[in-house]
Amino acid sequence: MLFFVLFMVLVFFLLVVLLSYFFMGSEFYKSSPFECGFQPFMVSGSSFSMPFFVISLMFLLFDVEIIIMSFPPFVSEYFFIYYWFVILLVLLATCYEWLSGILSWVSSF
Repeated sequence: MLFFVLFMVLVFFLLVVLLSYFFMGSEFYKSSPFECGFQPFMVSGSSFSMPFFVISLMFLLFDVEIIIMSFPPFVSEYFFIYYWFVILLVLLATCYEWLSGILSWVSSF
């Protein structure tokens, strides 16, 4: 019992130390971009590409569904129904993305 109480006190102490370190304010210069020792001339834009993110997310989801479908589908009747449900889901999702224009790389988000 004493070990448990000491362990909980230690965990609580470490949690307080970590949270206090996490919420300490950082200096402006440590969080700003460095441009040869000078202040940046313009605000740096985000290099995050939303179309690339959407395409990669769709690839990840469809890749997982293909892995699910890659096992032999005729093991049992339940798995056979599940197999065709996944195929239908992939087909409907692809048609929805195609008709809504998500697959068009040129369109802006």
